[in-house]
Amino acid sequence: MPKFKYLTPALLLTATLLFPLKTLATDTILPVTTVTQTPASPDGKNNWYVSPVTFNLEATDLDSGIKEINYRIDSGVWQKASFDNSLNLAPNPSFETSGSTTSGLASWEATVSDPEGTYSQDTSQYLTGYQTSSAKMVTTAGTWHGINNKNAFSVTTPFDNMSASVWLKTTGVTGLAYFKVYAVTPDGNGGYVDTLINQSSTVTGTVGWTRVYLDFIVNVDSAVGVYMDVGLSGPGTLWADAAVINSSTNTARTSTTISTDNTNHIFEYYSADNALNTETYSCTSNPKKNCITFKSDITAPGNWHDSGAFRGFFGSNHELYVYTNVEDQTSGLSTFTDKYQYRTELNPTFGRFSNLLGCNSAWQPNQWASLFSPPFTPGSTSAYLITQKTDFCNSNWKICKIVRFYSEDMAGNADTKDLCINGPWIKSRGGANVRSNYNIDMISEPVGDNTDGLIEAGGSSIDFFTSTKDWKVTGSLPIEEFNYQRLWDLTDTKTQVTYLTNESGIFFVNGNFEIKNTTFPAKSYGSTTHDQIIFVNGDLKISVNISTGNTSTALFIVKGKVDIAKAVDTVKVAIFADGTFNTAYDLIEGQTTKTLNLNGVYSADVFNFQRTLQGTDNDLFPSENFVYEPKFLINLKQFFSGYSVIWKKVE
Repeated sequence: MPKFKYLTPALLLTATLLFPLKTLATDTILPVTTVTQTPASPDGKNNWYVSPVTFNLEATDLDSGIKEINYRIDSGVWQKASFDNSLNLAPNPSFETSGSTTSGLASWEATVSDPEGTYSQDTSQYLTGYQTSSAKMVTTAGTWHGINNKNAFSVTTPFDNMSASVWLKTTGVTGLAYFKVYAVTPDGNGGYVDTLINQSSTVTGTVGWTRVYLDFIVNVDSAVGVYMDVGLSGPGTLWADAAVINSSTNTARTSTTISTDNTNHIFEYYSADNALNTETYSCTSNPKKNCITFKSDITAPGNWHDSGAFRGFFGSNHELYVYTNVEDQTSGLSTFTDKYQYRTELNPTFGRFSNLLGCNSAWQPNQWASLFSPPFTPGSTSAYLITQKTDFCNSNWKICKIVRFYSEDMAGNADTKDLCINGPWIKSRGGANVRSNYNIDMISEPVGDNTDGLIEAGGSSIDFFTSTKDWKVTGSLPIEEFNYQRLWDLTDTKTQVTYLTNESGIFFVNGNFEIKNTTFPAKSYGSTTHDQIIFVNGDLKISVNISTGNTSTALFIVKGKVDIAKAVDTVKVAIFADGTFNTAYDLIEGQTTKTLNLNGVYSADVFNFQRTLQGTDNDLFPSENFVYEPKFLINLKQFFSGYSVIWKKVE
């Protein structure tokens, strides 16, 4: 059956037979888009948002219906949400036409006519964008009073998916204000039977214009139409405007979330109807039209760098000033909020001594001390933070004495950073890419830089890790993963072994494997020439030093974890592990080790750097020293099918 915008029951049959085409009045009314924002107002300090901001857009057109909602962020590309079957089937939807009905509104009748309820067209109240009037209902009773379009119901078919909505405003409503949807079915005698389908969301009390809606299925056999009954179930005053019935549940709603930092976000939006009427929008007019500007800083201070400690002119060698630098590139750093606390092996928790230069004074757990930092302007993007002179009680530096710095930005985001005084650090040389799929957060750093290549993190922060080239990437997209099984599938025939071999080829160990003196070949492993891949279907333990010759390569692909003994100081092979890479699995708390030198290419799910050097040796020497050697990629690519290595010069 063809669908008309609305029909009276008396004309339904005639119209169905004589007018097979849908006829519409000219639509000259602009669509209207309303926006609901979450959070509704800045949730940080100084009018900053510190949470992602979500915009829910709802568009209404009272005639031809919404065709699309468009929006863009920061003058970027327009995004579009399209809608079908959005023709409004509700009659006199903005209540602009009065009539000789029991409600005073054309096509709408009072559901209950009694002395306890009054109905009228109100030209002093209306929803912005929907002309100059609304429907007003006032009741003193505790029973339902409303208006309905039963005599001009909207045509439909059984089991159609539909939606309806209306905007309501209330004053002093003690019950609930909402609308009901009824199905209309011929009774066979020239009349109709009404069947309640469902009801909308509700409002109560005193509220401003609020949209209530309902998605529903016409779940009544032989139904020929539906109608709305808009009203309230208790005493109070109700206004209704912008009534909509659509032959679709694809209502004109869409949403987007902005979760990036920006000092001046711009969100613009507009809707277009099926008659090609479009809303106007402007960020330059006063007031702005369909334009929202705001500032957002979701990222806490970070990029901690250039830290260390030094003695003053007087006092013991464990009385130190400890310093670091911190940055915040969006809202900038706040003043008089930064502070510090510390922990030594004498105290299990962070805090401070009541006398910072007296370890025999009272320990104050979880308490903070003010910094001795030089003043800086509120909103500065970087700051130098330095503690007061603090006694760390002894010079046993092989056990970390940790200072915890606290920094806050102007938006109210805060971050803490732990620094191990004279703590261990790692170094990477050879121009390799140092990458983490998450953040890079070290507990200490060298006087110089950690690497001479690119630092890449999938997360948002890189702390206490710097490059001589100052190459740094955060928020890096995920890279293609190559785990044990995938690399196994990319290689050809493999030979099973139970010990290391001097031959070239692809080998595998079915289970755990330990590199020790008894698993080396009789002929020196490091003096022969070979290129080999060794799959370890288990864990790999390295208990003695292992090296390949200058022209040789060996790649261990490990399904489990890698454990390197604390006595090992040289590993010159490539290792790819699905599990954790432990650089001193057998280290006991308080023990010291030598620097572990790793030459090759290394990849693992987690790197657990466990080494620390004797005394203050960490000041000068790394605990783990990585040297990238591209020969492992060049020589071994021959064993992998379908992949190649491309070298490019980067200036």
